[in-house]
Amino acid sequence: MGGRVLVTGATGGIGYFVAEQLAALGHPVVLAARDPGRAAAAHAALRRQVPGADVTTIPLDLADLRSVASAVERVAAGAPLEALVANAALVSYGLRPVAPRRTVDGVELHLGTAHLGHYALVSRLLPWLERWGTRVVHVGSLSHRIPLGPDPWTVALRPRREPTLVSYARAKRAVTLFGMQLARELAARGSAATSVLAHPGTAVDALTPARDGIPASQPTEIGPVSRTLVRAMHGKDGGASVIVHAATSPVGRSGDWWGPDGPGQLRGHAVRLRPPPAATARHGRSTADLLRLSEELTSTVLGPRPVP
Repeated sequence: MGGRVLVTGATGGIGYFVAEQLAALGHPVVLAARDPGRAAAAHAALRRQVPGADVTTIPLDLADLRSVASAVERVAAGAPLEALVANAALVSYGLRPVAPRRTVDGVELHLGTAHLGHYALVSRLLPWLERWGTRVVHVGSLSHRIPLGPDPWTVALRPRREPTLVSYARAKRAVTLFGMQLARELAARGSAATSVLAHPGTAVDALTPARDGIPASQPTEIGPVSRTLVRAMHGKDGGASVIVHAATSPVGRSGDWWGPDGPGQLRGHAVRLRPPPAATARHGRSTADLLRLSEELTSTVLGPRPVP
């Protein structure tokens, strides 16, 4: 029996298959979800696929910092976590500029959900994560390669019309920088907790096995041109396997960056990669600016604190 793992964004897509695969490996799984109906559907689907699976749910809306604070209390009062998979994100690939959306706290929604909510969750749980020796898995994306300019973070409080692909890429750049900085901080103080990054490649619903109660977020019936394109990709279950490997591999170490081993890192089995350029030391100012903003918006400092 493996240790307990919390997965955010586990009611659909890659997150659901991460939870299913972890349960199949014998891990008790905690589904952290915003929508109670979707959480119940994911719980039922998981138990159908993995009879006898140990599955629980907790409410968590990463776009609402009050919800994050409540979730922290629930997690801290429970059994230790072997891993925390920070998977949830608002996934968007639109190319036309659209009006921005905001979190409950007024932050641009993509950045507020994928990064700021997870920053608040991890930083407030950090004393317990260090005591438990938890592995935090930050789910990145190939979209972090998209150029964002020298100051991408001020948009958090002053969002503008832009393609949702840019908003998504900015959020995933933040996830990447935070994951690598957390690894450096934990290593510097010899912490038992670890921080790793993983990206799932390009995972599509058209190649994903169906699960009753788990809705697809993309078309599953596609034409001949699309079928040709997706041959280079894999399903949501394939992308999930990379994340699960990052969360459970006995050879994993803090600061790892995992991704698929196929051409272009679009699909394949998990392999340790070189950290992306966006996470190197030359982007230190961008990381510092991001952390400063994150601390201000969440009133939480990422740093040494006493173990409760």
